[in-house]
Amino acid sequence: MKIRLLVCLIILFSVATVHSNSTSAQAQTPIHLKVNNHYVLYTYPASPFMDTKGRLLIPLQAAEDILGAKVTYNTANKTASVDLLGRNVTATIGSPEISVNGEPVTMDTVPIMKSNAMFLPVSILLKDTDAQMEWDSKRGLLKLRHDSFTESPVLMRFKGQDLAQVIDANAFDLTSFNWDQTQGVLNIHATYKSDLSPVFKQIDFNPMIVYSKGTYSVDPYSKPGSFHKVKITSAGHLVYTKNIGTTNADSDYIKYITSVGRLIQ
Repeated sequence: MKIRLLVCLIILFSVATVHSNSTSAQAQTPIHLKVNNHYVLYTYPASPFMDTKGRLLIPLQAAEDILGAKVTYNTANKTASVDLLGRNVTATIGSPEISVNGEPVTMDTVPIMKSNAMFLPVSILLKDTDAQMEWDSKRGLLKLRHDSFTESPVLMRFKGQDLAQVIDANAFDLTSFNWDQTQGVLNIHATYKSDLSPVFKQIDFNPMIVYSKGTYSVDPYSKPGSFHKVKITSAGHLVYTKNIGTTNADSDYIKYITSVGRLIQ
């Protein structure tokens, strides 16, 4: 009787574990940031996220790598200095008090430390500059646009690979993603106008994966569909699946994942 009970408990535990792992693998992370034509899915050590004040936070390093800022960080006083588009912002972890070009300013939120990285509100870096900022409250998406962003260390790498003939640069609205790091599978969820009816070869997401050692990968346009698949889940909704090469976390890891959402010829 005890053996039967033990077997039943083991089976129940196994089922619960499988269900838990499956649920975890399917969990979707909202996409909150778009820089020029690139949706920013992942930034090491965590994706851009909304804080309790409704402000979008990004890692300090991403301000340099994706926006092209010059950043420094003082470990002793936990203060960062960010130079971007002719404007200097100095901010300290846990403090709403910042300095903008030497003038004191009080924010309604604070920079935080997360996974040993400083995260700070992206809007404070671009306010009163000539960069365009558009907040889509319904989508929870911040759209940033400036010619210089295309020349940032991360996005400039896409330029040499951008060989597609684009029909509509904004045909697809990327909404969320889930990334199974164990299996190396990335799923990107998107919406589009239901009357679009795109054929497979016209769907251009082409995620760019940037690694910590400076290497990166982008699917060649000469072989469309070779490394990914697209599934229409319902009218106006689809999921794009791509296999990502696994890395050794001790020596190399994924720093950024960006993706376009275009209709190509």
